[in-house]
Amino acid sequence: MSRITPSPVPADGPSRPRTLRRRLLSAVIGLALVGFAAGVQTLQAAPARAGTTQVDSAVIGWDGDKDAAIAHRDGSFDIRDGKNTTARFGIYNNPASLQWSNADGYYPALVTSFQRDNTTVTITNFGDKVTTGGNDYVAVYSRVTVDNHDTVAHTEDPAPSSGLIPLNDVGNTVQPGQSVSHDYVIAVDRFGASYPWPSDSSLAAAGSYDSHYAHMTNHWDGRLGEIAQLDLPDPRLVNAYKAGMIYGEIVKDGTALNVGENGYDQVWNHDLVGMLVNRFTQGDLSDAKSQLTRFDPHNSPVDYDDGHWTFPWPWAVYLQKTGDTAFVQSNFNRIQTEAHRIQTDRTGPGGVMKSTYDIDSDGYWTVDNAEALMGLTAYHYIATKLGKSSEANWAQRTYNALLSAVNTALTNTINTNHLSYIPCAVDAPNDGNACGQKNNANWAALFLFGRWNWDGYLFGAQQSGPMATMLDATYKDGFAKLSGLPPHTYGGYTGFSTGYNAGYGEAGLASADHRAEGVYDYQFMITNSQSAPFSWWEGIPTAGSTNWSPGTHATAGTGSSPHMWGQANASKVLLDSLVAEKSDGQVIVGRGLPTEWLRSGARTSATDVPIAGGHRMGATITSTGSAVTLRLSGDRPAGGVSFQVPGFAGNIASATAGTVNSAAGTVTLPAGTTSTTVTLTKAPAFQSSGGLDLNGYCKSIGNTGGVSLDGTTASDWHCVAPDGDHVSMSMDDACTYGYPYAASVFSRAADADDPQSWACWHF
Repeated sequence: MSRITPSPVPADGPSRPRTLRRRLLSAVIGLALVGFAAGVQTLQAAPARAGTTQVDSAVIGWDGDKDAAIAHRDGSFDIRDGKNTTARFGIYNNPASLQWSNADGYYPALVTSFQRDNTTVTITNFGDKVTTGGNDYVAVYSRVTVDNHDTVAHTEDPAPSSGLIPLNDVGNTVQPGQSVSHDYVIAVDRFGASYPWPSDSSLAAAGSYDSHYAHMTNHWDGRLGEIAQLDLPDPRLVNAYKAGMIYGEIVKDGTALNVGENGYDQVWNHDLVGMLVNRFTQGDLSDAKSQLTRFDPHNSPVDYDDGHWTFPWPWAVYLQKTGDTAFVQSNFNRIQTEAHRIQTDRTGPGGVMKSTYDIDSDGYWTVDNAEALMGLTAYHYIATKLGKSSEANWAQRTYNALLSAVNTALTNTINTNHLSYIPCAVDAPNDGNACGQKNNANWAALFLFGRWNWDGYLFGAQQSGPMATMLDATYKDGFAKLSGLPPHTYGGYTGFSTGYNAGYGEAGLASADHRAEGVYDYQFMITNSQSAPFSWWEGIPTAGSTNWSPGTHATAGTGSSPHMWGQANASKVLLDSLVAEKSDGQVIVGRGLPTEWLRSGARTSATDVPIAGGHRMGATITSTGSAVTLRLSGDRPAGGVSFQVPGFAGNIASATAGTVNSAAGTVTLPAGTTSTTVTLTKAPAFQSSGGLDLNGYCKSIGNTGGVSLDGTTASDWHCVAPDGDHVSMSMDDACTYGYPYAASVFSRAADADDPQSWACWHF
């Protein structure tokens, strides 16, 4: 039986058996897209070369390269840097179904697998740095593996395109039950230099596929070791987080944080603000000084005002995490100049920020005022830390005046027009601008690009008025007005979704009812809108079924893919949902934890998280369903810890340590306390999503034999691989396959001895 009808199961048991902004106007990208997506920033993309404008676009390359190769699901990749050609393998036969993934879940080695002539063909491509003749290059190493699971021999020619240099000669005939691997190499980038390309012989002599694969994985694991480490109930989020960090290093040129490769291949001032903050929050401080020193907000393809207003923010985060007052002091004049521009730009009615074109037309946009408030908050923190009391006082006075002006304008607009949401413009309802357009995500611009609601709170901003009190109402109103879209997307520019989708959940961390929205939104992206493995276009007008399974994927895109500002926002909201540090030294743990992660046996961990003064800490949350335990590790935060999981609100019976506020849902641990167990008044009550289509799931991940029940217990389900082997499966992934719009859906067997008792559950 391949489809399981659910049986009742208690919410907290038994345990499941283990199985093995840029708001944009962009050039048109993808065959399915006609015209322009509604947005704000004009795309300054390099001319399309080879197939770089294909919807299914990823990057393979090396840390800090200049022109990474653009990879596609057919195993081909586009080479730039003057070559302007596409490397491909003719063995690809446009199958009805294929799988496309990162090797081992997150490495920048892209793996395409499909069936051909009763064989399984796998194409793997990755980049590695090669030094030959005294010059540095990026070489792409490719392996085409043919596994013959037939009873007769097959001759399968990889048919490599010209320029791919063979590294071995294994012949094209594959005997029954055997496999052969054909290895190739080609140089794709010169790190921005113009020296000659290496000879074929020198590349062939530079080492084997296996040796370079080992070098590649060692390098990226080392780089990943510099940032906070995550272990989550949804391992896809962990892999997306890792891949996002790696893609950012490939997309950057040297240490310059470009946004994309096949679009936005430059440094943009307001993007850079957010990307730097994410790096510092994760703990990637290796190039922080050079990146901050080089950051000139005027040096941007478009001189965005908000890139100036928020300029102090990454400096404040750097200062907080490192305590490096000397470096910040040496750059204070630059920070001061940009902060004081905020007062100069308060030329709007009643003293709000000036009119900009940030949301498709000139307007006095709420998001601009929030960004200016965020900049002032960060500047106040810096001035205070550096002992510049007069500047700190100026920042506070200017902040108070601007917040008062914004609150007055918004309150008047809301009351006059009887609005139940925070309008995009401080002086007008959404009906007359882009925020009122069908499925235009700009209605949520404040939630991400404003930064003030959550990040302002972390830096001690005094918050009042509609922007603070109407967050939940605005999330609710905006989601309700979307047309024909599933939960946990905000629309596009216009259309299905965006690469900022998870980031739009950031302000939810400051709300009462949408605190886990960022995590849910990130899971939505992974399940429903990838354009390549853990890559997303900035704008995603449409998504649907392709021959890449499982899941639905982008069928059109605008901007770039991957889009590193969007990726940075997703990584930051994910980490902040688990561990976030306030400027007073207190660390908030679990603020955005999905209630589904409180199920019995669930474990959530964030370790090596940077905190003030160059320290690192960890937090691990485990649950029995009715009791939730927090264990802290590493350095101890000076301000203690506030444990505040959404499922705690009004639901705490007791705690073994700390001060309990059940109404607020918080347990406050003083500095030095390392653990507490919170007993809930009532365990979460999960709802059944339904049964599982195990046969369909197995086939969607390339196991053409479907599903097999190989025993009498709940753990005896297996997928049947093309060669007939029975392999383990993830029941959680099977639930995601069956219920792609159910956020954090998970599996559970009501009876470990009953294989038919599996069901999918959500909160």
